[in-house]
Amino acid sequence: MNAGYRTLHSSLYRAKATPSSAKMLSTKTADAIHKLRSAVENYRIQNFSEELPSRCKKEIIQAADTESHRSGRITMTGLEKILKNIGASQQITKEDIKNIINELGESSNSEQSIPIEKMLHIL
Repeated sequence: MNAGYRTLHSSLYRAKATPSSAKMLSTKTADAIHKLRSAVENYRIQNFSEELPSRCKKEIIQAADTESHRSGRITMTGLEKILKNIGASQQITKEDIKNIINELGESSNSEQSIPIEKMLHIL
């Protein structure tokens, strides 16, 4: 196994929990994040090919935040609606979204959600 593959492969199993620490993810969640990143990248290539990747990601996250009532957090419902809008609801299952939200999210008003900054890092 070459070093580049190991670095990429191991990075799929980590996500920043806070600026100074990292959290190990389950294999299911790491796979779900990989699917999410691929879906967003495919959408960007098809619809934002002239734009920077970060701009596309920010617009997707802002739209998900709007679906989450501009709380600064992305809920499962907000993420599901956005994935449906970009045509990725067949690639990323509800179970995938649930895994991401449950492992990386935080409880807020009795609902799991992910802060916008964390979601941007995930993408």
